[in-house]
Amino acid sequence: MIRLNYNDKLSKIKGFIYSKGVHLVKDIYPTEIIIDEKVRKYCKQNKCGEYGNNFMCPPFVGSIEDFREELKKYKHGLIVMIKDRIVNGNDENRYYNSAKKLHNILLEVENECKKNYFNNVKVLIGGNCRICNPCVAALGEEKCKYPKKARPSLEAMGIDVVNTCKQIGIVVEFKTDEVMWIGLVLL
Repeated sequence: MIRLNYNDKLSKIKGFIYSKGVHLVKDIYPTEIIIDEKVRKYCKQNKCGEYGNNFMCPPFVGSIEDFREELKKYKHGLIVMIKDRIVNGNDENRYYNSAKKLHNILLEVENECKKNYFNNVKVLIGGNCRICNPCVAALGEEKCKYPKKARPSLEAMGIDVVNTCKQIGIVVEFKTDEVMWIGLVLL
């Protein structure tokens, strides 16, 4: 069996991700990820309605300080972006189907990494976890029904997605006819 060096492994994983039909894969170092208390504050203000109602959102996902420490375990990251056209701006299914698509792609990437390339991998999805609708946390359950599939979002971990992307040359745009979802693979 041929042993791949680190850069070859990264190249293989990027190819795998692109084979899933994503729009963009971009390298990022964990030190370039902007973690901001303001993002977590938005969570606490419950702007999306998921605070305390989704096991992959605060307060269930740990503190920002814990995540800062966890980031030190990784030496590389990949920003993964998908885009989808929105014909009808009121079509929430189309909007959130793209988020679910990214979630599933990132789970496949995580499995591929663990199986063939990297033991230490973590993926963060775009937007809140939507495996269960509603999440059983909102129903008073004490544990996630799908811990092997559920993943927290970048925002839940306090990541300022827009400015993190801007820092590495990605422009995040909010359009009425297109949706963009961004995830992160930590290696």
